[in-house]
Order: sequence, then structure tokens, then C-alpha cells
Amino acid sequence: MDRKEFMSLTGLGTGSLISGFAPAFASRTGHDTFNNKNYKELKADLVIAGGGVGGCAAAIAALQNNLSVIMTEETDWIGGQLTQQGVPPDEHPWIETHGSTALYRTYRTSVRDYYRNNYPLTAAARAEKYLNPGDAVVSQLSHEPRVSLAVLQSMLMQYLSNGKLTLLLEHKISAADSDGTRVKSLTAVSKHTREVIGLTAVY
Repeated sequence: MDRKEFMSLTGLGTGSLISGFAPAFASRTGHDTFNNKNYKELKADLVIAGGGVGGCAAAIAALQNNLSVIMTEETDWIGGQLTQQGVPPDEHPWIETHGSTALYRTYRTSVRDYYRNNYPLTAAARAEKYLNPGDAVVSQLSHEPRVSLAVLQSMLMQYLSNGKLTLLLEHKISAADSDGTRVKSLTAVSKHTREVIGLTAVY
């Protein structure tokens, strides 16, 4: 399967993959993996460097198509700007009716359902189809970062449970081994144990 076929299979645009792999294109430095006793290797169909919004979207799309995925994240939780900086999902004024993928629609619906299921909303708010929890002008879905985190974790949970997804939190990509324009492998380092992990994949 070539890159074009993979993109078609998962329904991803190039932006999602670039966002997921952005930290990968560093030069290989600092680790002699063959002489490091604290070293291991992991393999999957897809490796994603960075568990932000683009990384999570790429991971879920691949997992829904039965690919195995390894996703790294430098911090201790996923979601990027949505969960760490309080940035609302988008400012697209027509997002509720068009201009969205099915996966993104599921995310938005899940955020609203989380509030309906877990927060003491008024009857009017609970009945609002396009509930805007924060009632902000800048976004039609302003909400707390921790709600985005809970929703993203729930979207990934079944794949963590069945072993199709390996999530390496607090692991930093320290190097990439490339051959021309193709990344052959990545090197991740645990921020806590300093364990070095070689990551290889078809993509």
C-alpha cells in the first residue's frame, strides 16, 4: 500500500499527517541504540509523533481501519491545544451544518453529551441541539479543557484495551533515521526512566 492509498483509506488530508509527524524530522543525534542497555524496540503499522489534535485524529482514523498504532506525546496527556491551552475547537461559523469530517462530528457531539451526562444543566441548555457550554462568541463549542481530554480518552479507550494502540506519554522524540524523504524509524526517550525506544512502522 502506498501513501496515496493509505490517505484514501483513512480519510486523512496531508495536514493531519504533517501535524502528527512534525517532530519526527530531526536529525539523528545523541543515542547509540545498539550499545544502550536501556533500549527496546516497538513496531506497528503507523507511528505518530505527537498526541495533539492532528495526532489523535490520525490515530483514530487508522485504528478504525484496523491498523496498529504507536503514538508518542511529550506531556502527560493528549489533546494538544484543546486540552492544554484552553483553545476552542474552531471558529468556523458554519461548522454545525457542513465543513466537517464524520470523526470530528463525533468528537463535537461527544463533548456536548459529556456535559449533558455529567453537569447540572438547565432544561433549556440540555435541550439545545448545538449546546455551547461556555456560551462564547469565538466558538460554537467553547468548553473546559478537561472535558476534551475525557472525550478523547474515551474515543481511544477501546483501542488501548485491545492492544491496537500503544500510547507513550511523556516520551520525547529525540532522533529520526531517514532515507531521503522517508522516515525509517524514530527514537523516543522516556522523560522519567530515560528508557530509549526505537519505533518502526510501515508509515
